[in-house]
Amino acid sequence: MAKVMILGGGFGGLAAAHELRRRLDTEHEITLVADDDRFFVGYAKVWDLVGTRPLAQGTRPLGALDAQGIGFVNARIAAIDPAQRAVETSAGSFAADYMVVALGAAGDTEKLGAAGRGAHDLYDPDRLPAMRSELEHLDSGRVVVAVLGMPYVCPPAPYEAAFLVEERLRRLGRGDRTEVVVTTPMPSPLPMAGPEVNDLVADGLAGQGIDLRTGLALSRIDHESRLASFADGTTLDYTLLLAIPGAVPPEVIANSPLAGEDGWIWPDPETGRTAFDGVYAVGDCTAVENLPRAGVFAEALGRAAGSSIAAEIDGGGSTAYDGSGYCFLEFDGQRAAALEGEFFAQPKPRLRMAEPDAATYARKEAFEAERLREWLGS
Repeated sequence: MAKVMILGGGFGGLAAAHELRRRLDTEHEITLVADDDRFFVGYAKVWDLVGTRPLAQGTRPLGALDAQGIGFVNARIAAIDPAQRAVETSAGSFAADYMVVALGAAGDTEKLGAAGRGAHDLYDPDRLPAMRSELEHLDSGRVVVAVLGMPYVCPPAPYEAAFLVEERLRRLGRGDRTEVVVTTPMPSPLPMAGPEVNDLVADGLAGQGIDLRTGLALSRIDHESRLASFADGTTLDYTLLLAIPGAVPPEVIANSPLAGEDGWIWPDPETGRTAFDGVYAVGDCTAVENLPRAGVFAEALGRAAGSSIAAEIDGGGSTAYDGSGYCFLEFDGQRAAALEGEFFAQPKPRLRMAEPDAATYARKEAFEAERLREWLGS
């Protein structure tokens, strides 16, 4: 009997767990350890913010894994020993024959400071009630959607948030009294995607009257005066600020032997293998050249890692990840586009994005529903 331990209950961890369970006989033990007891698709937070649908409606308990032959341990991971394939957690010590590390990225909110009234971490689900309340009661003023640092998780997210926030204010009858501004330190919205895709995003923002400010690196937020200051001396006053934190390695990863000099894990991009025997790493806690930190890519590499481990255990074949994938970007009017292509292509990724439409929005809805059903049984 082989034991496989998966650290993290996001896209990468769940994809690896289910690939392993699908491939392996029930005599082999699969256990997932996570410090959160729930799963939801990240973009559902913005749906909650703008009143499309409560986040709870798209949230499922990870405890549902038990019924699918995958053990679940709800515990905080304090230390990882990859040489022994062992971890220390708030629920005790665990060890296995194989380990998949899928702990995601942490958010660097130092520039945001203590989130409070007026300024919030857009990615923090616990801040949603406060964010939603302030947005609904915002009668006039400026909403700033600001990227705090690079890299960050889910590249289309700030623009999607800007599109949907502006639409919500317009539908509340406040469009003529409010302004939405989105800022990024990058020279264009999605630099890797090329000029045609960036023009499509920029034109969409302009068409909704959203002010896109590129090349603005945020340096300080003054909560009392509600003023955002940038490295080039630019300042923006705001009524509501929605911040996208920069991604940083989780402390438990940065302090482990798995981490490279930059604190991230650098696995084999096609299988997730690390330098430690029997240890794999996938998702946002890793750094893979040209691969965005987003759920669909974590899922793809998670499946490849599960496939590779299963092949080691049962001697069957395995499937490597080829770098293909996509990210949804929702526009107003229940329309969406998909940035998709071959991210491992040389000499640079080959990416494309069609005009937003209702069919891609339906595809985005189906993406969430399929994973909730397949992974957590509903």
